[in-house]
Amino acid sequence: MSLPSTSNPPPAGSAPVARFPLERLTDAHLVAGAAGGDRDALAAIWDRYSGLVRGVLYGALGPDSAIEDLVQEVFLGLMKSAQRISDGNALRGYLASMAVRQGALEIRRRRVRRWVGLSPTGDVPEVAVAAHDWEHHSALQSLHRVLGQLSERRRMAFVLRHVEGLEMLEVARALDVSESTLRRELQVARTFIEKSSRREPALAEYLSRQGQAAQEDPNHE
Repeated sequence: MSLPSTSNPPPAGSAPVARFPLERLTDAHLVAGAAGGDRDALAAIWDRYSGLVRGVLYGALGPDSAIEDLVQEVFLGLMKSAQRISDGNALRGYLASMAVRQGALEIRRRRVRRWVGLSPTGDVPEVAVAAHDWEHHSALQSLHRVLGQLSERRRMAFVLRHVEGLEMLEVARALDVSESTLRRELQVARTFIEKSSRREPALAEYLSRQGQAAQEDPNHE
């Protein structure tokens, strides 16, 4: 599989052929291009999915100055592993899984720093981070406060499914759990968050909008 390209000059006398717009290519085409070292394909993947990766990392860490560096790490990892991706159409779930692992690794690193006394908390200073596809920044902050009280797996299950909008199978693969386990984790997370929303008006508003969207989407779980 290769990207449509005009790397070879057109025959004499023929009209120039425009390169096929990258934003219209499938994920599989872009992965094939990235595997071959095509920087334009990598840039198109960044444009398409950097927001998703950033949102997953935000769900893991909250507002944090390390997020942009971690986003870069995820895409550097993609550059190194693109040739090993067997199903390019699963790129979204693959990147989500990489972001989950990168967030978990960063959390573990910070725990080690706390244990060995490299800093009082192991955390970096909080900075403003743009909300990813969320209408109100206050809802984002409220949600993260509540998510921080959940286990890592339940937190990431909720973020991937209900914030980033991944399909159930994609989330299950990203977290390396069965769909039945994922459903149980999501139910526990939703119940906890709904109860917590009684003390967080901005979060209650966000959940209300999510509930309306779910009613309009027959496939939503």
